[in-house]
Amino acid sequence: MVQRFLFIVCIALLVSYEIGFNSLFIILLLLPLTVQDKDIDRIRGTSRQEWFTNTFVLLVIVIMGIISTFLFQANDALHAWAQKQPFYIDANAFMASIPYNDGSIFWLRDLSSSDPLYDVYVIGFIAVYLLYAVYAYVTANRETLVRLLFINWLVHAVIALPFYLFFNVHEVWSTIGYDWGHIPYTVKNCFPSLHTSVAFSCMLLALRENKQFAAFWGLYSALIIFTTLYLRIHWVLDVAGGLVLGWILYWIANAFAPMILARLAVRDAVRVSGRVLPHSLPVTAAKREVIQRLNR
Repeated sequence: MVQRFLFIVCIALLVSYEIGFNSLFIILLLLPLTVQDKDIDRIRGTSRQEWFTNTFVLLVIVIMGIISTFLFQANDALHAWAQKQPFYIDANAFMASIPYNDGSIFWLRDLSSSDPLYDVYVIGFIAVYLLYAVYAYVTANRETLVRLLFINWLVHAVIALPFYLFFNVHEVWSTIGYDWGHIPYTVKNCFPSLHTSVAFSCMLLALRENKQFAAFWGLYSALIIFTTLYLRIHWVLDVAGGLVLGWILYWIANAFAPMILARLAVRDAVRVSGRVLPHSLPVTAAKREVIQRLNR
């Protein structure tokens, strides 16, 4: 148990380095509020090999998030290249021409970079799934961990990148000339809203958990989506596109996660036994059995 605790502390510190050490307090708050007896039973029943495998999956999620950060920091250069392509579309005038598309009904007051909801927006982009991943790791919930591989900034980036490069949509505040001190990587990467897609897909995934966790995560995700409109960053259509993308990622996660989970389960079984599976139970049959169990 001491080794597992140290694993958890190291992973939490690594995640916090990426999204801010305040996230540790969110993790500590989540655990006592949402962990149930079945989660404790699952933790106690998890073997050392399964913990090692779960650690590997979580590290992949964290590393993919870090890689994605550097990818988006370089998108000014990508846009300079995209603007020279014949299929580049400037959609700013179109976005601004749609009534109420600027989300003005959510503009509750004037803004500054010290607005408390600004931190929700900045940290929430990555925290919404990295914190969830740490929670799933702590509770030994491999099914959720693997699904979070598909609800991930890097996966979103691959799907959304063509829109970001060739469908030019500036942030609302820059289009209407409202300078409130926001310093983004770029103002050209609006449609679809990745803040919305990540938060919404995590919200859908949270519905598979217990009611306390689903309620907590639902409120957290809804707050992130709200800030994109409140801070004059995303258009309403950006948010709508993000909702569609989030649902697609959630569908992909549910479609492909059982196959990966089955492979990991077979791998753990082989490593624990120290030998290959007998011919009477080939790997394909073992995978099929695990997939059927997960889909019940």
